[in-house]
Amino acid sequence: MGFWDGSFAGYKWLEVVPGRCGGRPTVKGTRVAVDDTLEMLAAGWSVEEVAENYRIPVEAIYEALRYASKTIRKVEVIAVEATS
Repeated sequence: MGFWDGSFAGYKWLEVVPGRCGGRPTVKGTRVAVDDTLEMLAAGWSVEEVAENYRIPVEAIYEALRYASKTIRKVEVIAVEATS
């Protein structure tokens, strides 16, 4: 297969670079992590405000949302009953 270049199949704007932001997915060529964009959106910023303040394309924010949505669907929660 060869060396992994940090890009995700199907994602134009996201990458993982070892040593950058603790290995968290970021917008390509930046230190803006996917979770940073999600936090700003959750705080009430518009997509355009996030893009302008971080100097990243609006498309990168929508792609970060898509990545987060797909990632959360992969999380499996296992409920266990506590014993005394």
